[in-house]
Amino acid sequence: MTTDLASLPRVKLGEWPTPLQEARQLSERLGTRILVKREDLSGLGGGGNKARKLEFHLGQAIAEQATHIITTGAAQSNHAHLTAAAARKLGLQVHLVLNGQSDLPRTSGNLLLDQILQAEITFVEPPISQSNQQYMNDKMREIAQDIAIEGGKAFIIPEGGTDALGTLGYIVALQELGSQLEQLDPNVSRVLVAVAAGTCGTFAGLISGAILTSFPFNIDVLGVSISGKTEIKKERTVQLVNESLELAASSAAVTTDHIWIEDRFIGEGYAKMTKEGSEALRITAQSEGIFLDPVYTGKAMAALIAKGRSGELSDYDAVVFMHTGGLPLLFHYGSE
Repeated sequence: MTTDLASLPRVKLGEWPTPLQEARQLSERLGTRILVKREDLSGLGGGGNKARKLEFHLGQAIAEQATHIITTGAAQSNHAHLTAAAARKLGLQVHLVLNGQSDLPRTSGNLLLDQILQAEITFVEPPISQSNQQYMNDKMREIAQDIAIEGGKAFIIPEGGTDALGTLGYIVALQELGSQLEQLDPNVSRVLVAVAAGTCGTFAGLISGAILTSFPFNIDVLGVSISGKTEIKKERTVQLVNESLELAASSAAVTTDHIWIEDRFIGEGYAKMTKEGSEALRITAQSEGIFLDPVYTGKAMAALIAKGRSGELSDYDAVVFMHTGGLPLLFHYGSE
């Protein structure tokens, strides 16, 4: 499997391995050993999980001799700012297609970072008659055609960097995490890995990694939904897992029965702060000195705290919280 991944184009964008830290005070609160995998310290831009996906996407872009990178997301997209940072690091032009009004203030959060990176931004407001994703994908293709007319070559990365290629980044991450756990405590026998599930690429990659990698302990992967319908997320995750397993030359496959998603902490929807998420954000900061964000990691930690308080984590020797980044978002929510 490693050989198959090694044969794929890839560029180094982050600093690996990211730290695996004991969360001692949080562990005491929850009665279970909590570890934090610091993907927020990935070393690219404002940090975060997208750097691992982008290593494969940008590797392919370079292999195809692309001059421009195009991607899409919400106005305050973590993925968009990290894509811009990665493109700049490699000397490429970058164009972001963001869902929002063109007069949005660009003075905080990821939009501020996009500005500093001098990313070209096209704001779009998809009509009700068309899905957001389809509309934004069409806009990216339109921009790619314009770039081609001008003599350039664009490489399009999907929202969140979520496709089979990007998912490979978290197969690598799971291998890395497993090695760290072995070194940290050889007596661990059952581990839970918890991660926010948005576009589900990171979640799917961790599941694929757990399937492909042999360790002397069992790994369960929990995705905490931050928006959307659970059944759709499960189907999307199955698709990503199976496609990434195929890319890794594995005959293994999963069904929706294999996918564990916690969906009680969504609140009013995407980018809507919740009371539980806000509490989790403060608990984590005040007990561990680690900052989460209101959109992704705050909701994921809220689920973990609730499960710890109810005793649902007692069967695990260790629980690993994947800190996927998002610090710039915290400043965007200062008034809340």
